Amino acid sequence: MRKRIVFQCMLLAFLLMMLACSDETVFTSPTESGGEGTVTFTLPFVQKGAVTYAIAGESENTLSDLTIYMFNFDSKKLDKVFRMEDISLGGSGTSQTATINVTGRSGKKTFYFVGNGKDRSADLENIDAGSTLESDFLESITDMHTDTLSTPLLMSGSTTITEVSTPDDKPLELKVDLKRRVVRLDIDNNPKETNFDVKKILVSKAKLRGYVFNGSTGTPAKPIEEGNYQPIAIEPRKPQTPERLDSVFYLYPTTIGVGTGKTEIALEGIFNGETKVYNLNIADLEAQPNKRYILKVKTVDLNKAEMEIKVEDWVDEVIGPANPETDLVTFSAIKRTDATGIVVEPNDVYNLTKVTKEGKLTFTTSSFNEKGTKAEVKYNWGSASSYGDFVVNTPTPALTYSGASYVQEYEIDIPNINGSKVPVEVEITIRNEANPDQKKVITLYANRYIDTKLYPVLIDDTYFAPVNAGVSGPDAKVTDYGLQYQWGRNTGLSYESGISFNDTIMGPMSADDALIGEGKNRFIKGVNSANFDWLTPSQDDLWSGTNAQGPCPKGWRVSNKTDIEKIEGLYGTGYTDNTKLSFENGCLKVQGDNQGEILYLPAAGCRYSSDGSAHFLGSDGFYWSSETVGTYANCLSFNTSKLYTSSLYRANTRSVRCVQE
Repeated sequence: MRKRIVFQCMLLAFLLMMLACSDETVFTSPTESGGEGTVTFTLPFVQKGAVTYAIAGESENTLSDLTIYMFNFDSKKLDKVFRMEDISLGGSGTSQTATINVTGRSGKKTFYFVGNGKDRSADLENIDAGSTLESDFLESITDMHTDTLSTPLLMSGSTTITEVSTPDDKPLELKVDLKRRVVRLDIDNNPKETNFDVKKILVSKAKLRGYVFNGSTGTPAKPIEEGNYQPIAIEPRKPQTPERLDSVFYLYPTTIGVGTGKTEIALEGIFNGETKVYNLNIADLEAQPNKRYILKVKTVDLNKAEMEIKVEDWVDEVIGPANPETDLVTFSAIKRTDATGIVVEPNDVYNLTKVTKEGKLTFTTSSFNEKGTKAEVKYNWGSASSYGDFVVNTPTPALTYSGASYVQEYEIDIPNINGSKVPVEVEITIRNEANPDQKKVITLYANRYIDTKLYPVLIDDTYFAPVNAGVSGPDAKVTDYGLQYQWGRNTGLSYESGISFNDTIMGPMSADDALIGEGKNRFIKGVNSANFDWLTPSQDDLWSGTNAQGPCPKGWRVSNKTDIEKIEGLYGTGYTDNTKLSFENGCLKVQGDNQGEILYLPAAGCRYSSDGSAHFLGSDGFYWSSETVGTYANCLSFNTSKLYTSSLYRANTRSVRCVQE
């Protein structure tokens, strides 16, 4: 069968094989596009707003060579490397295509893309298909050098495809962002204003290698050495702006500052006829790949130069002023003083579930404007009256200038939320006063389940709700039965026992009749002759895909087959001597991953599709999954003697246990 998958690799611009492309350049379509066993990547030209763009022109956008690495998703081993000779190139004036042949391959694959990597990384050259592990591959670093980084610039990206053997009549179209793996720095100096004529840029203690991929987290096979770059001579001033110096150079991602482990930058030039060197003294700045940092010279005298760094998107001149993606607010480590007092690393989200007394968060912010920052508090659940005020105290001192950064020290009072009857979720936004779009958001939360006092239970990397669907409120108990649901319906019915159930209607019926018509909020019975489904025609996706939430609250979904099999897997050979799972007092008790946490699944019984009568309350439990099996639906079943998964009639009612999305 002919296979084709289309990837859109969003690139700054694609200059094929180092050919300069004008707007009039036309490429012919590849002859193999859409052929048997092929994967086609589409690489559009500049599209405003898609990714960041270069301000210096085409050289930073050039893609002179491309290599594609295909990994097996399950084994995490390299399957095949596609180099330029393996790639069929083509396209039009608005996009490029790169087609590879994957005949004979199937299954889930992860693709990694490296642009302009030829002769730049021995790690990438010395890999073997079939043996190279993805984790080792992601630690690939560039070769070492001390000369100035130059264009074309190293780029990389990745994407995962669930099935590469997609039928030819259903091609996939995916976007792949290729991001530059270097940092761009601009020198902005006006000699008429500063009386300082910059001649050289001096970079010391810089990273002499860089990671090829953004996902690298561990220690690479080779160390990333630090050293000095050769002095960088400035570029000639532009004829249209002879009074202003606009010089560009590149670094591998690093921390810019002064001191151990920091990359130091200095400017050498002429001030009042004398050669002077001025160091850039700023608060530590983490320079990220594919970002642009503008070093602006503000004032100069014989003893010092006042400079500042601004962070902006790597944008094209023709687009106009940038709207930076990077928030120009950085944070120190945050000290939390609650029950014991602990120093944690800077983060965006903090879990306060275990807080049992009043406490504080203290941190320091650095911004790049003399107006400093301002704090705002937003309550996403309830209000301050629900659990007390989160108070942001006035920074002391209000604002301190340090090098090119303006520093403020914040202190936040945290109330004792232990007695709260509603979930806690508070956002504290620190905004740049000069540009409110530049911000840092801290989220403080306690992960109680919706409006209960109960906590989700973690089982094999999945958080299960502590109660059944239909249970809510501050008085909720883990043993509450909740509501019963016919499979795929979001309207629940009472668990209460009794042979008769008055609020019924004959079925099956259409989705509209069940949702908004005469079947709304009623049990649909008498469907024995219609595949035991309350709905006609049947639908298999009522609790999956965009409908996965089902009767669950926002942020939660109906358990799927994989979720309930995690519980089934703990059953083993039975309840006897089982430390993970037991049936006691009308409930299935499941030990969570965290010590002391227990998931309770009450035996709430079911209702029969024939007449709505209730059965097995207290002795048997049935929990729907979101998945179907033929005309049936998958279900977890248990009682005093056994536990198993089975396929049951969709028109019967069962309990639903939600899991966190």
